[in-house]
Amino acid sequence: MRSFLFLFLMLQVQLLQAQEVKARVLDASSKKPVPYANIILSENRGLVTNEEGYFSYNPKDRVLPEMIKISSLGYELLEIDPQKISEEIIYLKPSTVELREVFLTNKDLSAKEIIEKVKEEVSNNYNFSNSRKRIFLRESDFNYVRRFDLEVDKSTIAGIDQNLMNEISNRIPKVSDSYKEVLADIYGNYDKQKVNIIKAANLYNPQSTQSLEELTDRMNSIFMNTIKDRSYLKIRSGIIGMKVDEEELNDLEKEIKKEKTPIEKEKERLENRESLQKGSDSKVQNLMNGMFWKEGITFNLFDKSNKYKYKMNGFAWIDNATAYVIDFEPKRGADFKGKLYVNTEDFGVHRLEYENVKPLKKFRLFGISTADDVYRGKMIFTKDEAGKYNLSYMERETGETFGLDRPLTIIEKNKHVKGRRKQNELDLDLRLNVSQVNKLQLVVYETEAMPAGNLNNIAIKDDFDYQTFKVYNPEFWSGYNIIEPNTAIRNFVALEAEAEDL
Repeated sequence: MRSFLFLFLMLQVQLLQAQEVKARVLDASSKKPVPYANIILSENRGLVTNEEGYFSYNPKDRVLPEMIKISSLGYELLEIDPQKISEEIIYLKPSTVELREVFLTNKDLSAKEIIEKVKEEVSNNYNFSNSRKRIFLRESDFNYVRRFDLEVDKSTIAGIDQNLMNEISNRIPKVSDSYKEVLADIYGNYDKQKVNIIKAANLYNPQSTQSLEELTDRMNSIFMNTIKDRSYLKIRSGIIGMKVDEEELNDLEKEIKKEKTPIEKEKERLENRESLQKGSDSKVQNLMNGMFWKEGITFNLFDKSNKYKYKMNGFAWIDNATAYVIDFEPKRGADFKGKLYVNTEDFGVHRLEYENVKPLKKFRLFGISTADDVYRGKMIFTKDEAGKYNLSYMERETGETFGLDRPLTIIEKNKHVKGRRKQNELDLDLRLNVSQVNKLQLVVYETEAMPAGNLNNIAIKDDFDYQTFKVYNPEFWSGYNIIEPNTAIRNFVALEAEAEDL
């Protein structure tokens, strides 16, 4: 009986796996990956390849479509039977653009005139009605410690010396990454949405390691064993100072070591789910608010088109149509450069890529510096049978750099001890340079119309599956359509997990 049950379960697993389509799209000439290619499954249903050219598809009710269409800028449209994808490699042939008669009437337009046409036709080209979209949202966070130096100028506390500071500096993680992944339905349009989460994962990477915690615990113990009764610490960095008394230090130490009760853990779990829901709402709204046609957005190519200069860079082939290829770069103090692909017939934007050429904001004062130095993104649209453009993929990457170059002085004072009030002193020079980059990727798999005025009636569910991992788990998303994880995600292991294995 057990053998029969085992064979039955194995057969079911094989049947499920047999229905999944998983492949990599490559350029037929160069054999290089084709990133962000559109995989069209049916009307208003599809996905995109990731930056390494991979995609996977788990069909509804385990029924594969009769044909899959694969399109990407500069390549011939490919139609392929999913049952015949056996080698897991699909080649796209680069296309040669032939100017067709329907397009020739527009051939004398300048790049600037084409941009103006794009702005004029936005209301006609894009689908602004309420809809339900099945989406996958991936948030990637990267932290880079470029420099972390602690130089001891003076220390009267035994054990707190340059050697300890060097150990701390060396054990600071120089690179760390974390990822949040959300599968959801979003209801609404580009102005207002509701997000209903179906399933979510958090690949969590704490910003410290076990060995670093041991060092900081050691330094804290040295402070606690050295400081006298009724002493307080005077902490000063340049003109900035603060006071910490013994009681505050003891309370902080107890809080760090305090074990959470089951009630506190459950409260934290519910708070994390609520935070995920609010965060997903905010991120989706933020992305939708950044659509290229909106006014007052950070990427202001169309809002401030006179601040840019344009260059025609030939033509591309996409979805059996020709597209203008237009490069743009700053003029009159603008911030971005990039490329856009505009349909030659209706002036709809198929694809847009942009990146900043200079920091958007900078600040420096008293040894503290910040710079918003990363702002780049992509928008990809596909055209439906009604001739409307729908969002297929959107990506935005933002980042900032923080620098600190300041002295730090910690003085133990005690007015209840005979003699000098100053008991001990630690003088440091702190030099820090840290970069943080946040990347949001949103892919739309399905789009269907909603009845007018139905948005307020959508109920938000709170019973979704949400799990946190310290090692990438390939089984969590089994049976669901997501944007394929790249190599970094597949190899993800939290620093804390690495330390536990040592």
